Amino acid sequence: MPPWLAAVPIEQSELLTTVYVIAGVLVLVMLVPLPGMRASMRTRVGAIALGAGLGALLGWGAVWWLVDVQDVFGAPASTVIRAGATGAGAAVGVGIANLIRTRWWRKAVAVVAIVAAAAAGGLVINRDVAYFPRLGDVFGQTGVKALALDAGAGTAPRSLSAWQPPAGMPTTGTVGTADIPGTVSHWHGRTAWIYLPPAARVKNPPKLPVVIAFGGQPGYPSDVFLAGDLQKPLDAIAAAHRGLAPIVVVPDQLGSYNVNPMCINSKVGQVATYVTVDVRDWILHHLPVSTSRREWTVAGFSQGATCAVQFGTGEPTLFGSFIAVSPELGPFNGTLARTIKQGWNGSRAGWEAAQPIAIMERTKHYPATAAVYAVGEWDKRYGADAGALAVESRKVGMRVSYRDLTGLAHNWNTGAAGLAYGLHELVSWWRLP
Repeated sequence: MPPWLAAVPIEQSELLTTVYVIAGVLVLVMLVPLPGMRASMRTRVGAIALGAGLGALLGWGAVWWLVDVQDVFGAPASTVIRAGATGAGAAVGVGIANLIRTRWWRKAVAVVAIVAAAAAGGLVINRDVAYFPRLGDVFGQTGVKALALDAGAGTAPRSLSAWQPPAGMPTTGTVGTADIPGTVSHWHGRTAWIYLPPAARVKNPPKLPVVIAFGGQPGYPSDVFLAGDLQKPLDAIAAAHRGLAPIVVVPDQLGSYNVNPMCINSKVGQVATYVTVDVRDWILHHLPVSTSRREWTVAGFSQGATCAVQFGTGEPTLFGSFIAVSPELGPFNGTLARTIKQGWNGSRAGWEAAQPIAIMERTKHYPATAAVYAVGEWDKRYGADAGALAVESRKVGMRVSYRDLTGLAHNWNTGAAGLAYGLHELVSWWRLP
């Protein structure tokens, strides 16, 4: 795909309107029984009506099966998604009906109409969940490259308050990728995504705070930066603090697109060891980061937020803060029976003991931990969970920030807004000057 095509912003209203208009006009042409038909008008009207009805049913049914029955995405489908899938299905059905017993030119228009209708449906769903910002992202052509890393801090000052940006320091951060091996855990994670602020890109970088962040399930590590637009708030922090901002590392806690190992050590994989040992050691070896636990943060959205709460409550000697956007109460994978069997070899007591609230009740006191929670105002599934976790976090002495995100539900609009909120809440905690 040419770079100019990959860079097309597919969430912008101008493009969406253009595609919708083209698809609508083509479908209207396909609804006209004549010309180009080789059957009676009664037959053609019936065929078009049947195609539209079956297509609408299949579009609606696909959402019902994937979201309501299989719960593939761990969140309910919005009215926009259901309407988009139903409408696109109906339009595709009309196009297919026009492929049968019609002249060649009508068949050609029908093929274009089918493609346009499918594209329009996909775009409206993508816009609603805020997933792919550019066309290239849909096909994995992100333009993000592997980072050349050098951990040396040279003669950088120990205190960030003494940091003075050198001449020629970049004005914005850099996003790139790196492979983080599962040396101890033997976990095979996909390529990690990393943000380096301007201060990390100079010859003698200071020791910076670090955030280990996770996206949701299903998903990719890239989601945090593409759908979550995380570079924007990070660059804003850097601009306000002499180029200083946290380094962000997004490792792969899933292993593949639609698997949920629940960020624990189980027969599925040693994910907890991967994050707390392999990823941590890799960061310390390759990146200019602080060794103080106060300046280590774990963050995430949805399933990744649940992971963040698990690590933030379960590993207080490693992490001084956590950001959880739309978390669950604890590790969960589909059904309770499946969760307990997969993660705890059938032990319900083991699963209950691994819940963050149970962990907090056992630990009793977190005198130096900051917890940031955010959830969409319309998130009916996880809204109560975030509130309950925030209440318990306050009880055990954490410094808690909590925000209901107005007008948002459970999608990457929420993830982006919540992570940005969390980062800005922790600027003072990291003591950025």
